[in-house]
Amino acid sequence: MLSRILFRSHLLPWLSALVLLPVLWLSGVSNSWAQAQPKDLTIERSFSVSYIKVPPLCELDAFKTTCTRLVNYYARRFEREMVSHLNYLYDAQSEVTQSDLHYGRNRQKSVQHVTMSIYSQPNDPVLTMFSIFKQQIAGAKQQNLIVETINFEAETGKAIRFNQLFENAELAAMLCARAIEAKYSKYNSHLLPVVLSATELSPSNFIITPKGLRFFFAPGLVKPNTSVADSMLIRLELLQTAKPVAKWWAMKNDHAITAQERAALAASDLRDVINLEEDGADAPPVETMIARTRAEQDAQQAAAQLQEKSVTDAIAAPSSGNAVASELRSRGSRTVVHP
Repeated sequence: MLSRILFRSHLLPWLSALVLLPVLWLSGVSNSWAQAQPKDLTIERSFSVSYIKVPPLCELDAFKTTCTRLVNYYARRFEREMVSHLNYLYDAQSEVTQSDLHYGRNRQKSVQHVTMSIYSQPNDPVLTMFSIFKQQIAGAKQQNLIVETINFEAETGKAIRFNQLFENAELAAMLCARAIEAKYSKYNSHLLPVVLSATELSPSNFIITPKGLRFFFAPGLVKPNTSVADSMLIRLELLQTAKPVAKWWAMKNDHAITAQERAALAASDLRDVINLEEDGADAPPVETMIARTRAEQDAQQAAAQLQEKSVTDAIAAPSSGNAVASELRSRGSRTVVHP
């Protein structure tokens, strides 16, 4: 679930979202496939209907298998979530009517519209797939918007793992987690430790930009009591000690943000999700956060060692206590024990 960006809205139509992709430092694929029409698929199940728009690039051999798996996964996952949703309502003793559960043709089903799009800059070794979900849950008033991203090698079509981006991927993951902590710790989200742990283990839900890595977070994860997703840019300069692999950034051309891009962002629901300035002026220095975390880890390790030692001493005490007491009596002395 951490890899999904979920927020409720009067939602930005997906075509308008494409206008903002230059803000995300991506441009359209410039070849004949970009001019072809996408394929529309409909997958109907017992409790859900999925309308999925598949890009023409998914017809290429390099992407066909991956796209097919994603299409099936998106439909299957949505159906599973709707079944879980009904189970939750039933367990919570909410009003789940017979019409919600029966298998007749007239039962209202949840609906999702999924648009899969692939983008890249010319000569960029990275392709990024954006899957934009617009979901209407049966019986619910609000509409959900979910955005998921996957990065691919342009040459082979293989998914790019985080550990391919850095020579020292563990250090890079730790740096990313500390940067996220530095920016969001002031909001006191009780889910932030979960986000940090997941990032340290296996960073996900990011895109590769000329400036670094942009991470996206579901609403409520890093900022509590909000229905709007959030994102942050982790600059490449911060990740230099992890030795970024040059080929992933070599062909990415940075550019100045245009007034048109700023205006498009300001008029969209993404205005609260993407911060073009990324100054981070109100966040503690990342180096301070890293030092603090290391100090906490050292303290925890020392405490664990002391606890282990105390257990050993406690086990040894019964066998040695009588001998020590006898020795003290024989000496006839008083002993002061200092902690």
